[in-house]
Amino acid sequence: MRKYFSIFPLLASLFILCACSENDEVNEFDNWQAQNQHYVDSIAQLADAGKDGWTKVLAFTLVSKEPRTDFNNNQYIYIQKLENGTGTYHPQYNDSIRVHYMGRLIPSSSYSQGYIFGKSYSTYAFNEKVDVPTLMAVKQNVTGFATATMHMVEGDHWKLVIPYKLGYGDTEYTSAKIPGYSTLIFDVKLARVYKYRVDTNTAWY
Repeated sequence: MRKYFSIFPLLASLFILCACSENDEVNEFDNWQAQNQHYVDSIAQLADAGKDGWTKVLAFTLVSKEPRTDFNNNQYIYIQKLENGTGTYHPQYNDSIRVHYMGRLIPSSSYSQGYIFGKSYSTYAFNEKVDVPTLMAVKQNVTGFATATMHMVEGDHWKLVIPYKLGYGDTEYTSAKIPGYSTLIFDVKLARVYKYRVDTNTAWY
C-alpha cells in the first residue's frame, strides 16, 4: 500500500501544473476586433499618403453615381502592386478566373506572419512553373476579393488587405477557422480570365 500512496504528491503537483498552464494559456484572438481595426487603419494611412506602393479601392457594391463622403476605412480594399500584368481585360462579375493565391490573417501570438487559412500553392512558396492556379467564379468570392480581381488584368500580382466587412464579417467562418472581425491578407496573381458564356473551356494547360 505504501508505494501507491507515495505517488499521490507527484500526481497532485502534475495536476496543479496542468491547471496553471491551462489558465496561463494565451487566447490567440483576444481583443481581435481592435487588433484588426488597428491593422486596417495603419494600412489606410499608408494608402492615403501614397506610401510603400499602397492604394485603395472602394468595394464595388458601394460604388454609386452619386458622390458620397461618409465612407470609412472598412469600406475599401487596400492594394500593393507587386507585379504588373500584360493583359488588357478586367474580369467582370459573371466571369470566371484562375488565380494563384495565399490567404492569411494578421500576425498573432502563435503566427508571426499570420495564420494561413487557404492557398493554391502546392507548398508554402509560390512556384508558378509547377503550381496550378485555382479556378473560381468572381461572384462566388467575398466582396473584397471580387472587387480586387475586377480591377486586375492577367499577370497582375498584388497584395491585398481586406477589412472584415468586405470579407467574412463579424461571425466565425468555421470551415476555414477564421474568427469574426478578421482582416484578410492575400497574395494573389491573376493567371487567366474566362469570359462569361464565351470562354467555355476552363482547363489549365
